[in-house]
This record gives sequence, C-alpha cells and structure tokens, in this order.
Amino acid sequence: MSANEQIPGFLEAALERGLPREHVATRVRLATAVVLVAAGWFVVPVAASAQGRDGFYLRGDFGDSDALTMRARIEGIDQPTRCDRLLYPDPAAVPRDPACSGHTSGVLATVEFNRGAETMTSATALALGYARGRLRVEAELSNTMLGGTSAPMLDAGQLAAERVDEWSAVERPQARLSGFSINDLFVNVHLDFSNSSRFTPFLGVGGGVSTVILTFEGLRVRRTLADGFAPTGGIAPAVGEAVPAWQTRAAGTADYMSFPVAESTLGTNLIGGVAFEANERFSIMFRGRYSRYRDVQKAGKWDLVRSHGPVLADGRTPATFDLVLGDIAAYSGTISFVYGL
Repeated sequence: MSANEQIPGFLEAALERGLPREHVATRVRLATAVVLVAAGWFVVPVAASAQGRDGFYLRGDFGDSDALTMRARIEGIDQPTRCDRLLYPDPAAVPRDPACSGHTSGVLATVEFNRGAETMTSATALALGYARGRLRVEAELSNTMLGGTSAPMLDAGQLAAERVDEWSAVERPQARLSGFSINDLFVNVHLDFSNSSRFTPFLGVGGGVSTVILTFEGLRVRRTLADGFAPTGGIAPAVGEAVPAWQTRAAGTADYMSFPVAESTLGTNLIGGVAFEANERFSIMFRGRYSRYRDVQKAGKWDLVRSHGPVLADGRTPATFDLVLGDIAAYSGTISFVYGL
C-alpha cells in the first residue's frame, strides 16, 4: 500500500476519534512529510552513490618515486691475480696449481643499493578502468623513473679474504646504477569506501608484467706499489726484495664492466589513497603505491680485467658473469586525474 493510500484511512480514523478538523489536517501534512522524507532517505543516497561512478573512465598520474633497498650479486669465475698469464713475460713462470687452472663459477661480489636515488625521479601512468558500485578494475600502463645510485661492491666467495688488501684504499670497489626505470603493465582491483562526503578513500591490489631497464657499472682498482700492493703470492714492496714482474704489471690495474639491462619480470603492487569528486565526470586522486618485483638476471662480459682484454687467467677464455638483481622494490606518490567516459 502506498503512502497516498494510507493517508485517507488515517484521516477517517482521526475524525472518528473526535479530533478537530484543523488538527487532523496538520497531522495529515506531518504524516505526508515523514513518508516523503523516509522515501528520500532510501532513494536519494542510492542514486547519488551511483552517479558519476559506474562505467568506464580514464586515469592519468603524475608524481614522484624512489627505490627501496635492492641487492645485486655477480656470479662468475674469479681467479687469483697471480694466475694471470698475460702478466708474465716468461710463459714458463705461470703458476699451474689448481687455483689457477680451475674454472668453478660462484658468487664473486655483492652490492646492496640502499641510499635511494641520487638523480631525478618520477612516476607516471595511464589507465583505463571500469567502475561498478564500490569496485573498480583497471588496466594500467605505468613508468617509474628511479634515477641512479651507487654502492660499494663487496668481495664474496673463496677469494674474499685475500682480496681485502688488494683493492685501492682511495677508490674502493664501487657499483653504480643509472637510467633505472621500470615499466609496468598491470591489472589492478580497487575497493572504494563510500561515505556522505565528496572524499572517497580507496585501497587496491594488482600485478602483471614488468620490464626493468638500467645500466649497471662496476669498477675495481688495485693498489699501486707505492700504496703497498702485495697480493697473495707476491712480495711486500717495502721489504727491499725484488718485486716479481707479474706483481709490478698488476699494480694499479682495474677491472671494469658496463652493460645495459632490459629484462622482463613479474611484479605486484599495493595501492591506497583518496579521491575527490569534483563533478559528475571529473575526479582528482591522491594515490600512493608500493611495488615489488621478482629477480632479474642478465648475462654480461667484463670490459677490462686487470686493465687488459676481458679474458680469464688462461688468456683465452672470455671473462663472463651473470648479474642477478633481487629484492627490487619501489614506492611512488602521485596526483591522478580521472575522467568518466
């Protein structure tokens, strides 16, 4: 029974109880107002919550970003300096013990990048989404520029102990990332927390395919004889004995690598923020994002080994390695502009 059908019955009952007609008319008007307000309470919020939300929309992001701690390890064959036959004028003097003839691969250096970006960073994105009630699903293409940073390159493996006093104290072994960026193609799902204001908090999760792009550089410089270069098997220059020719040639030399990385991996992200509804079609969002990525591995080749060509101690075998980047994580904060289609 509708509200209009209920009012005549209410009027007849009141007149039967002997109430004055003007009092009855007042009560009728009050009853009508209550019914209309009650109907509006249930109908208006539903229409308002759906207005400007259901359907497709475009979103564009502009903001800043930074990388959290990222670790790198370099895996390959590492041999003692004294084994390098290219340092010996007399080939017959080259050592032939197992340490020089072995070709066992392992982790030879590690790096932990934890200083944050040292150059300009940014975060941009373009997304096509569909909203239905409190849920939103988006296909997002984003670019996170993480700039460049550097960190010490630490020895690892069996030769770590003997290499401690081999490297220059002035220019310690260093690794550097430059042009570091991540391109993501993600599918994200968001949950909006509707309320009576024009500000709507939201949370989201997503994941997909990512491409990690950067240039990796590594440099290790040995001490000079004046600085006391005395690798395992050599002679301390200060003792007055004749320094072997191979030691003299190795003093002050460098190992150097520089190569680009552009590898695909999988990534996930957590999203949170608040949206301000400017009008029926246009909204502005303040959006935070935390992303993590699976390890990236890339094979490379040294540019220099002891300042000569990139070969192992036998003088022939290419000096190659594998770079493994792990614990890749980044965060960003952006302003998003959303337009309903």
